[in-house]
Amino acid sequence: MAVAVPSQPAPARRARLRLGAIPRPLRGLLVAAAFLSVAWTLAMAPLQGPDEHNHVGYVQNLAETGSGPSFGPTEGGSWSTEQVEWQNWQNLLALIGVADARPGWNPAEEAAYERFTRTMPDGARADGEGPNPVGQNPPFYYAYQTIPYWLSRWTQLPTRLVVMRLANVPLYLLIVTFAWLAAGEVFGRRRRAQTIAAGSVALLPQLGFMSGVVNPDIMLATVWAAFAYLALVAVRVGPKPWVLLALGGIAGLSALTHGRGLAAVLALAVVLAVVLWRARPWTRRMALWVAGAGAALAAGIGIAIAYSSAHGGGASITGEVGSTTGAGSIKGFLSYLWQFYLPPLRTMSPQGPPYGYRQVYVEGLGGTFGSLEIQYPLWVYDALQLAAGLGLVALVLIAVRRWEAVRAHAAQIVVVAALPASMLAVLHVSAYRDLQGPPFDPLLVGRYLLPLVVSMGLAIAFVCTSLPRRLGSLVGVLVLSTFTVLSLCGLGLTVARFYT
Repeated sequence: MAVAVPSQPAPARRARLRLGAIPRPLRGLLVAAAFLSVAWTLAMAPLQGPDEHNHVGYVQNLAETGSGPSFGPTEGGSWSTEQVEWQNWQNLLALIGVADARPGWNPAEEAAYERFTRTMPDGARADGEGPNPVGQNPPFYYAYQTIPYWLSRWTQLPTRLVVMRLANVPLYLLIVTFAWLAAGEVFGRRRRAQTIAAGSVALLPQLGFMSGVVNPDIMLATVWAAFAYLALVAVRVGPKPWVLLALGGIAGLSALTHGRGLAAVLALAVVLAVVLWRARPWTRRMALWVAGAGAALAAGIGIAIAYSSAHGGGASITGEVGSTTGAGSIKGFLSYLWQFYLPPLRTMSPQGPPYGYRQVYVEGLGGTFGSLEIQYPLWVYDALQLAAGLGLVALVLIAVRRWEAVRAHAAQIVVVAALPASMLAVLHVSAYRDLQGPPFDPLLVGRYLLPLVVSMGLAIAFVCTSLPRRLGSLVGVLVLSTFTVLSLCGLGLTVARFYT
């Protein structure tokens, strides 16, 4: 039985995209992704994305005053007077996470809000200086969102929110493009592999949903997708100055986007180690460029921590990667990790609520929308869990059977695996520490895995292209069709949730 194996990395021209020469499958995926992003923008009721009301308040205060809101106690409000009035008259705050509630769209409520907008006092847009629960977040995504905010500043806040959501479309398209390019680095110009890898990313329900709301998770996913592609380029071209500086700069942007982005430090260390090991003997010039990459990373982290500490009321973004409520122990952490992925042993004490890989990997990435209250029927998640388990088994068996081919691509595999390993290490350590004190909640959800979608897409493509051609193509079509159906059903459930 013939088994397809990824070829050696293709020349640089294979991974590049030229304007006017975008491959037809990628064009189709970009159109589909844009459609899904716009559809989610319109289907999701205002401010009903995860913590969206707080993220919008952050953007508005940054745009209006030049400074983000504070995380700690202040004399202002959590949101501007304009946003508070909108939330009150349209029932938006009471709507969050309450499945039976509906937005307030009756004529009396709309007329009351219209009267407020006509008589809105000066400063009603700029008095949301905090305390804001996301005020400690670093500013990169929020600074990006001030652009659509200012372009639509002459409109009412509901319209500005739509424009801000639509500003996520380019980020979503960049993620899909980087997934395509990363697959080109691994598989060469094999359109089937690239289509499956990028399609698995473009049609993933949770990614499409998050592109339709104001939330920095979509920017973090974009930054990590770019990092994944550049890391694979670095394996191919070696420690070129431009690629080292770009990797350090993107890792710095990861820290500037969110506290969870600090996981890029670990990923960068692994990538640099692989690239330098393959480039022996080392030179002084090489060391200088590695130092430059480290300086770019340090600059991003320094700016992020300085900004976050200034607005964090004594906290900073380091709180995102480890609570101070309790240190725990190595034994306790290993017990938590086992129970997250496997049934507990009789000698193990429960580690927090019954919450593990199904809730995060299956339900989270498969699709849990709104403020976690919009879900598919349980049998859908059961089927997804079974399919994911079969896919993982297939991945392991194929890797064992084709071990020589896997060894030939060891550097690429290590780099691709470094991203999920780094992010999961940070997330699990943080979740375990959160379990050591109030609210005794792991605070780990599926959207936190979105920075890993390129690695996921590459793994799916590897399995499909390693099977006999007809079977592999059938599996690939099944994966993409399933994600498409789930995305469309998620949109339908969301419309029914808010508007019926």
